Amino acid sequence: MTMSIAARLAQLGIELPPTPSPRGAYAGVVIHNGIAYVSGQVSRIGDTVIAGPVDDTTPPDVIRHAARTCVLRALSVLAAALPATLAVERMLFLRGFVHAAPGFQHHSKVLDEASALLHDIFGDSGVHARSAVGVASLPGGGMLEIELTVSLTQATDPGAP
Repeated sequence: MTMSIAARLAQLGIELPPTPSPRGAYAGVVIHNGIAYVSGQVSRIGDTVIAGPVDDTTPPDVIRHAARTCVLRALSVLAAALPATLAVERMLFLRGFVHAAPGFQHHSKVLDEASALLHDIFGDSGVHARSAVGVASLPGGGMLEIELTVSLTQATDPGAP
């Protein structure tokens, strides 16, 4: 699928959040040789953080909300950086950092919603390799942070948003 991110999300009735700005001395996304590297996006909505740590009693809907929030923030950054001549060819890699309580061992399950959303949005092109890493803390006390690596291709309709 080589559809613009905005067009595909519109089909699904999903809106991107406002594009977050980097909170440090780095770029939100770097595009090099047809690959986009999207900087880590924490589970944050505006100035509100979906906080961790995750433990075995964290409600699944809170985990799903954090994962979806991270994915949509990452896609917002990517969409803002893509020139009209490029489109997503496929997701290559999702790296997730889970702010986990000591003893928590289900890091991969925390990222399942992020993976599922990418598949819902991009179909088979959304299937990706993935790492899930437990950490002691994240910026702002966030529950989750994800990074994306994305393969790009020439847009089939460069005039589409």
